[in-house]
Amino acid sequence: MEKMAFDLYSSEYQNDPYPILAYYRKHDPVHPFIITLGEYQRQAWLITRYQDVLTFLKDKKVTKDVINVVSSDVEQTQDQQQELDFIVNNMLFKDPPDHSRLRTLVHKVFTPKMIAGLKDRIEQISNELINEMKTKKDVDLLEDYAVPLPVTVISEMMGIAKEDRHQFREWSNAITNVSNGDNASNYQESIKEFIQYLEKIIEKRKKNPSDDIISGLVIAEVNGDMLSHKELLSMLFLLIVAGHETTVNLIGNGMLALLQQRDQLEKLKDHPEYMKTAIEEFLRFTNPIEFATSRYAVEDFTFRNQEIKKGDFLFLGLAAANRDLDQFINPDKLDITRHPNKHLAFGNGIHFCLGAPLARLEGQVAFQHLIQNFPDMTLRSDMELKWRHSELFRGLESFPIIL
Repeated sequence: MEKMAFDLYSSEYQNDPYPILAYYRKHDPVHPFIITLGEYQRQAWLITRYQDVLTFLKDKKVTKDVINVVSSDVEQTQDQQQELDFIVNNMLFKDPPDHSRLRTLVHKVFTPKMIAGLKDRIEQISNELINEMKTKKDVDLLEDYAVPLPVTVISEMMGIAKEDRHQFREWSNAITNVSNGDNASNYQESIKEFIQYLEKIIEKRKKNPSDDIISGLVIAEVNGDMLSHKELLSMLFLLIVAGHETTVNLIGNGMLALLQQRDQLEKLKDHPEYMKTAIEEFLRFTNPIEFATSRYAVEDFTFRNQEIKKGDFLFLGLAAANRDLDQFINPDKLDITRHPNKHLAFGNGIHFCLGAPLARLEGQVAFQHLIQNFPDMTLRSDMELKWRHSELFRGLESFPIIL
């Protein structure tokens, strides 16, 4: 069989990646392709089988420290280095011991107990948004609910003024929607604006600390160690973007799946006790995050008869792994009662998503409230659904509905 060339940026892939990923999972599970990273290209490998993805999520033959890899290949301008520092000087892009140090510092502030205590406030925000939706003639589920819910939650946790919150979504979209070099100028400008904004907030918190995450990170200390200025900026970027993007796509993609498979929607209406397993199934089936963040080979090695070289980029397909027939029964079917459900939506190993409990809590509140208040919700048949162009997140650009 002639091998198919993988094109991450094609409209065919963006609109429906699952048949394409299924092809590679079956015929070419470690597929070589060229990935464009900014102004240069790198050899990459698409990994699509569950066990292989799980292996590389924890394998020490790969590194997350992108700074070391990029710096050895390309001389960075001052602006490029600032952009790189902003994106990767956080625990998501570090290996131990740096990862352990950074995660420990953040965990002092971003605690499970704190997240569990947010339920009442999340429900209050949700109810306010739903009451506003009831007054509107034209409703967009993303704009009117799925975006403002997590943005409001993470903004309040960080002590961000209400009038500034709309900027977060604009900056986040510009930074995460860059595809194959497109929109590069907007990307660069958004990063500069984001950095300038956060630096002002940090200075305010240093002078007048508040009871919020930013203040907590400014003063967080473990064994005499604190976050550097670059690390603090990058960590705030990570918490703001990751703190809402996953939930936005969980709500949007999950509700789309329910509206397209009404039997599962009716089952959830009749059996609200299935909500927790339903959230796990939305995460598996709709994949708010399509690929794990960057992994690079730290040495030459052979895997499934492919010669992977030091510095090669490994594209770990979370979405592909979560539809693997060897791991899941009827993987292309939405089943809100699925159990067990060892999906990889939040990754695995030491880089397992720190914000997973918050996303799950927000998701449970969102679906419960939406289904209770709008049991007859339907898709607008006259509107075409368009998917965002992102290398990492899978989500809709808009989601027009009839209540």
